[in-house]
Amino acid sequence: MKSTLLLLFVLLHSFQAWAQQQNETSSDTLELSAPGQKADSSSLADDIRRSLHPLVRKSIAPSILIGWGLTHMDDEGLFEGSEGLRDAVQRSYPDFSTTIDNHTGFAPVIMAVGLNLAGVEGKHHFTEQAILLGMTYFLNRSLTNNLKSLISIKRPGSEYDDAFPSAHTSTAFAYATFFHNEYGSKSAWYSIAGYSFATATGVLRILNDRHWLSDVLAGAGIGILSAEVAHLAYPFLQRKIANSFKEKQNLGITPFYYQGAGGVAIVYQLH
Repeated sequence: MKSTLLLLFVLLHSFQAWAQQQNETSSDTLELSAPGQKADSSSLADDIRRSLHPLVRKSIAPSILIGWGLTHMDDEGLFEGSEGLRDAVQRSYPDFSTTIDNHTGFAPVIMAVGLNLAGVEGKHHFTEQAILLGMTYFLNRSLTNNLKSLISIKRPGSEYDDAFPSAHTSTAFAYATFFHNEYGSKSAWYSIAGYSFATATGVLRILNDRHWLSDVLAGAGIGILSAEVAHLAYPFLQRKIANSFKEKQNLGITPFYYQGAGGVAIVYQLH
């Protein structure tokens, strides 16, 4: 079906290009022009992009996706629109059903574990990766669940009003971005693999008639943003915790268990 193929192509192509751009701009080294040589437009654009705060720079792609999601809530937009796309999917794949989209989003995490076991080092040690993954998960679930409650969009053909944004897609892109941040600098194929699984998750949610196009687009943006914020915040928290252990007076760590869920609570006292 043309609409679904277009959606798959645009999403996959966009994130492959975005991942490559992130790899190219991650270095802090700027190439200087030869004496008397004027910088071309691409060099100027790169300089401007590098001059932006990292959070602003890394928020561009997810902001575009969230904006696309908001503009596709009705039957308008760059694609066929949420309702139009759903009608086309139902006509072409009336009996489509699979549960694989419940698992594809976790592929980047499995790949990260596999690479660690194989001795391929990421940007952080595997224990730090676990912390980063936990931060990403917590932030992503908080944003996604709160937005579901606030916006209350009904799912396709259902009375459940928790459609926007797609949690499966959001989680998949959060994990894909985590994987990209850890291993994308080693090879662009790592990033492409992670985002391919994330894209497949979003497309399958539409084919399964569980979400609108707008839910998937916004979910992808929120997932990327969650992972990027966690990645940028981690060094700051790491320094704060390290300083707190040295001072031994404003940090408390204690395990907890509540209604079947357990974890570790970190309490930091601000001065």
